[in-house]
Amino acid sequence: MTNEALLKDLEYATQIARRADDAPLIGGSIGLMWTSLATLTLMLHGAILAQWIAVDVGYTGLLWLIYGVLGTALSVFLGRRLNARSGSRSLANRVAEACWVSMGIMTAAVTITIVVAFMTGKVGMQGFNFIVPVAFALSTTSYSVIARLTGYGYLRYAAIASGISTTVTLLMVQEPAMYFVAGVLLLISGVIPSIIELRKADA
Repeated sequence: MTNEALLKDLEYATQIARRADDAPLIGGSIGLMWTSLATLTLMLHGAILAQWIAVDVGYTGLLWLIYGVLGTALSVFLGRRLNARSGSRSLANRVAEACWVSMGIMTAAVTITIVVAFMTGKVGMQGFNFIVPVAFALSTTSYSVIARLTGYGYLRYAAIASGISTTVTLLMVQEPAMYFVAGVLLLISGVIPSIIELRKADA
């Protein structure tokens, strides 16, 4: 192989790598699934607390368990489909995946900690309310990192909206209405950005 042919091959490989790194974020379907499920679950939780639905408050835990199991199963299914897509291993997509997986792990860790604290009598039922602002705070960090990496304006908007949601839900942490408000805020800070990301990936 001549030096000229080798240089052409290297240039071609470089172009392929650059196209991969320029690939759009493709996790919109998973984001839309999680945020839609969470919005619905928050609303149902709030409705149970307000007794608009004649169900014992203790069943809210079962509600979130269903959310977690269903969301995880759908994530595995959607994730396998996304891994086969072009650009799935780009830097931005790998960082986005790491951010959201880390957020899920930390949210689960906080939830398990509060469950243990509740069972041992260290916190009351209101301790569970802190999971919501924690989840918004972790989302703020994830959106901020990915927005900084990609420069996408809709992610900056999502980061700001999630930050505001963290503050609002933390101020309302002792109020049952927090769950309704959190559902609306997640619709704005999570569902809408996921739809935008999904459309950009399919464009």
